[in-house]
Amino acid sequence: MEPKSYARHPYQAPSKTAFFVHLVVYVIAMLVLWLVVYRHRDAQLQGDAYPWEGWFTGTWFLVVVAHFCNTFFDNNKDNQDKYYLKYLWEKEH
Repeated sequence: MEPKSYARHPYQAPSKTAFFVHLVVYVIAMLVLWLVVYRHRDAQLQGDAYPWEGWFTGTWFLVVVAHFCNTFFDNNKDNQDKYYLKYLWEKEH
């Protein structure tokens, strides 16, 4: 008996398009954030202002780097696909 063909299954490899959309959203959001901070910087010059915007930029940057690594360097995608399809075939038989 032939195994069924499973074209789509729950594990989907991360797409390059999703990464580039994430990167563009990050760049636009950081430009807006830093523009707002820069425009209101003269009001903060009287006192010591905490650079809170650096936390947003740095944390989100780490998330973008992780997304990049998961998209372009995930070498285990093929093995996971193969073992998942084997699991589905064995489950039916």
